[in-house]
Amino acid sequence: MNALSDVAGFGDASQPRGAPKGWDLLGGVPVPLRQRVRDGVADLLASHGEQGLKCCVPLGQGGRGPFERLRFIRALDEFPDMLVSSEHGNAFNRAFHRRHVEAGVFSGCQPDGVDPIFSQLVDPKGWIGVFAVAPFVLLIDRQRLGGLPIPRKWADLMEPVYCGQVVFSGWRREGNGPYSHLNLFFLLSMAREFGLEGVEKLMANVPSLLHSTQMPRLAGGGASPGGIYVVPWSLASICPRRDQTEVVWPEDGALAFPLWMTVKETQRQRLDFLIRHFHGPELADYLNHNGYPALSSECPCTLPDGASFKWLGWEFLRHSATAGLIKAIRAVATRALEAGSCG
Repeated sequence: MNALSDVAGFGDASQPRGAPKGWDLLGGVPVPLRQRVRDGVADLLASHGEQGLKCCVPLGQGGRGPFERLRFIRALDEFPDMLVSSEHGNAFNRAFHRRHVEAGVFSGCQPDGVDPIFSQLVDPKGWIGVFAVAPFVLLIDRQRLGGLPIPRKWADLMEPVYCGQVVFSGWRREGNGPYSHLNLFFLLSMAREFGLEGVEKLMANVPSLLHSTQMPRLAGGGASPGGIYVVPWSLASICPRRDQTEVVWPEDGALAFPLWMTVKETQRQRLDFLIRHFHGPELADYLNHNGYPALSSECPCTLPDGASFKWLGWEFLRHSATAGLIKAIRAVATRALEAGSCG
């Protein structure tokens, strides 16, 4: 791999130019993928002699970075020409979306030949292009679950028999204060299918939250806080205590968390080599081997027998009522965690 410092135009999000303005490419992917994806983009720029492009793929966390600033942009020329993201909200503010995205200024550049198992993830409007998926599955701690039946569907997590057993991702900034982060993607997926009443039933079974990276470390051990973990497939599969744990791909589908892109139509031809890279076989092979199934016709992924996906839907995420639903979900979850009904 080429050293990033040797690639002109590759920016650092911690520097003043870490503002979102002026980027040809602003990219963000889940933490375990960031270094490799950043190196791949750097190599691509060097091999194409594209020293004039300004690209940013932030590695660190903490503080307000370019992705947090995106939703404040109003002017089209201040928005990155190509955005690669694993965020499921706040990429566009509503005024910007209405004025530019709905006017067809952006394209997802979704290639043909997508495997039918991913078909529901294709944006019907064509504004968003999905290049991979982070599936959320269940990691079961059989010892902690005791004699209870292993859940096989998402609705099972709401059964009272699992009180004190269900753990999903979230964390506090410090001490025992309120949770500063909740896996709202998971909760929104549950609310989409089972309503707020379903979220209340689910939260009644939650003893505490954990950072996703802690789940495979604790599952099957003496400090395991629950018997059912909602966790990305990529992490569930690396749990070291295989004799005490089991990965369950829910019968009604793993929750599909998309990795996606969008490109200004006027810049599509100029950035075509980058677009092809994110849907190409080299990156797809890396993603597939790390538990992020890729939507690449050139590099098919291998999934468990009978596997399917459950996806919220782009139209649902874009609907004006969804923001209010997210607020209601957060309130339900926070209230339940503060009450600690299943300690």
